[in-house]
Amino acid sequence: MQHQDSTEPTGVAGTPNGTQNSVTVARNRKASAALQMRLAGATWPDICKGIGYATPRSAMVAVERALVKELHDENDKEKMRRLVGARLDRLMRSAWTKAISPDHPEHLQALAKCREVIADHRKLYGLDAPTEVVVHNPTRDELEQWVAVVMATGTPPVQEYDIFGEVTDVKDEPDALPAG
Repeated sequence: MQHQDSTEPTGVAGTPNGTQNSVTVARNRKASAALQMRLAGATWPDICKGIGYATPRSAMVAVERALVKELHDENDKEKMRRLVGARLDRLMRSAWTKAISPDHPEHLQALAKCREVIADHRKLYGLDAPTEVVVHNPTRDELEQWVAVVMATGTPPVQEYDIFGEVTDVKDEPDALPAG
């Protein structure tokens, strides 16, 4: 038995025993389509008109519920990473043909955007992780041994070079800046 529910985007509540009926399946499919439109950059009024929601607010509520449902299904961080990855893939596809065509008038701008998207992908999936750096903190004994080795070998002779130059009085130069 279905009953009306103004809190639901479709206006109809599901069955009371929790089984999925055709209305619930349709509602989920509609919300998924609305989510895909939002990911593609559609506005709430566009989603409302395109999918058939009564108001832009009901479209927003459906998308939020779809996101919450998806986020609670799996590990939140991994799910968000996949969601952002899908968005980046879509952005890359939109600029790719311009970026790989040197004759296109927007080639350089698209190329720059693709590089930004690739950089975001690397960050998102941890491909820019730093290499392992090992910092050695020597003990007092190690420092004393090192000093002993340096002292035993002696310090290398330092060659001093003579520096020759000419000193002139600034007052004698016609183009010189005034002193002070």
